[in-house]
Amino acid sequence: MRSLLFVSLAIGLVSLLTVFILILLFSRRAVRPYMKMIEQQKRFITDAGHELKTPITSIVTSADIAAMEHEGDEWIDNIRRQAGRLTKLVGDLVALSRLDEEVPFPEKSRFSMSEVAWETAEPFVHLAKAKGKHYSQHIEEGLILYGDRSSVQRLISILLDNAVRYSDDGGEIQLRIYGRRGRICVEVSNTCDLPDISDLDRLFDRFYRLDESRSATTGGTGIGLSMVRAIAEIHGGKASVQSADGKKICFMVVL
Repeated sequence: MRSLLFVSLAIGLVSLLTVFILILLFSRRAVRPYMKMIEQQKRFITDAGHELKTPITSIVTSADIAAMEHEGDEWIDNIRRQAGRLTKLVGDLVALSRLDEEVPFPEKSRFSMSEVAWETAEPFVHLAKAKGKHYSQHIEEGLILYGDRSSVQRLISILLDNAVRYSDDGGEIQLRIYGRRGRICVEVSNTCDLPDISDLDRLFDRFYRLDESRSATTGGTGIGLSMVRAIAEIHGGKASVQSADGKKICFMVVL
């Protein structure tokens, strides 16, 4: 019985090891086409973005010249608005594609998060005031972050831009950046009227909108929050959203 037990254990271990090696070898071969497809998709978005820049620039230039000759023409104004929106969409798609790369930021550095937050938030203070909205902020001093400065600036800018765009008339917008347990927390909240709060996490999906009817008036591209989550994850953090009653929404990023 003892010999049978040892032989059975030996055969079992050898079989498990053999199966593990086979799975390791074949899984790499099975995943290789999928990884190739992902790389091709990333390359396609980047290449298409660069190719689209030339005709878009030509359209914008032609529209500007036409506007000089036919000042106040509503059709020309509409072409310029849509061309500007398309330019922003292409730029965001290319930037998001780069964030999906294995090493999107080859050269990270230590920088003052407090200073970056002050610089990025300043234009939105005046923008919110111009739109008749109440803006307040609290940025803790002495916060230092190791990462990519420009991407963190973009993260804060996207959150504040969304808050200004989607807050209700005369609403309140608040920015809070503070340190907690060795991490840096970025909170942006605004008052609003949410039609549904059951699945807010889908806001981080590309091109997802809670209310499609507002997309034309707000002018957003629908991928800004996807970039926020990608930037947060690249910096070893996470992004989340919550709303207690549908009257106020809060985005939190932990870096």
